[in-house]
Amino acid sequence: MNTTLDTWAKLPGPAKVLAAARLLYENGRTGPRVTVRVDLDTIQRHQVAKLLGMAWDTTGDHVRLGALDTKLKQAGTSLADLLVAIGGPLRDRPAEKAVAAEAARTAVDDAYRQLTDAGVPTHAVRLARDRRWLDKAGLPIPGRAAALARLWQTLPAAGRPLPELANQLFGDPHALDRDADLGRAAARLLAAAADPTNGSAAADQALTAGQWRTVWAGHGVACDEVSSTVLVLNLPLDGPSPAAVIATAAADCGEPVWLTARSLRGPVRPLSPDQAVRVCENPAIVETAAARYGSNSQPLICIYGRPSVAAWTLLHALAAAGTRLLVTADRDTAGRQFLTEMLALPTAEEWLPDADGTYEEARLDQLVGDVAHPAPSTAAAAPSTGRQR
Repeated sequence: MNTTLDTWAKLPGPAKVLAAARLLYENGRTGPRVTVRVDLDTIQRHQVAKLLGMAWDTTGDHVRLGALDTKLKQAGTSLADLLVAIGGPLRDRPAEKAVAAEAARTAVDDAYRQLTDAGVPTHAVRLARDRRWLDKAGLPIPGRAAALARLWQTLPAAGRPLPELANQLFGDPHALDRDADLGRAAARLLAAAADPTNGSAAADQALTAGQWRTVWAGHGVACDEVSSTVLVLNLPLDGPSPAAVIATAAADCGEPVWLTARSLRGPVRPLSPDQAVRVCENPAIVETAAARYGSNSQPLICIYGRPSVAAWTLLHALAAAGTRLLVTADRDTAGRQFLTEMLALPTAEEWLPDADGTYEEARLDQLVGDVAHPAPSTAAAAPSTGRQR
């Protein structure tokens, strides 16, 4: 390249034009009518015009590759040669992108293959791929596949607390928390894996408070079991779990008691499986029944909003024992959903469906009056100081 062209190419205006022309060439846009779009001030435009001529300067047109190449050839070189001389070999950016895209696809394939190799069911891996739980913007999320594969191979965890498991596997007790990216991906994957027929819906529900604990419990992981509770009144239980001891002791004195998911570990059975158990949503029903009847109230369970893991554990145990469950809830949108879910239990039926009132508190006298022992249908309800057995 001659000295004059070298000097011209280093001026600010030409340098801008040539840098933009290089990008066009490297992206395969080399046609003579391709426009080089750069912003040039008056001085920079005059600098470019030293090669393209004053006629071009006065038109206000953009630079076109064909015109630039023609002028350069008249000066003894070509645009392509000049670009190589001042900036090194021209890259083939489309080819580079294709190579990078293929490498990214391979890396993503490898990430999901790690789950398959770890033993994660095919349907769950397929859903993970569809939902992109291991990749973002076409690239694998660093370390995500290896972490989930390692977790899967550790399960079931024989009742170990979730923070302890997370700390052992990842050196961070919060790595699998519900607000941690890895924890959220793990819960979705575990939920999907456990439900071959409806894994997508299971994964969608996996991050709700109740389902979060259920998902982990299904794989032997204890997830904040002392925060998942259910309120009971006069529900003596049998079995090896601590809940049986606690509930039976509380029933002897007619005192409402909260049972945790932890206390419900192990089988529990109703001491009197033939006796109906009433299930409500609001603690006010239990409090009022305890105040009016004490140990003479019939058995009551309060789910206190959406049924928790503890509530479902207890309800499923009672249903499995054949206990008749009379269930009710508030009749707003949420309460009707809870009620529908509970009525799916094989021994469940609605409790006092004809009683008026959207909220249970509006039906309190009817609901509480129905728990007197003996039942109102067979004897008048009257307070008593001694427990009738």
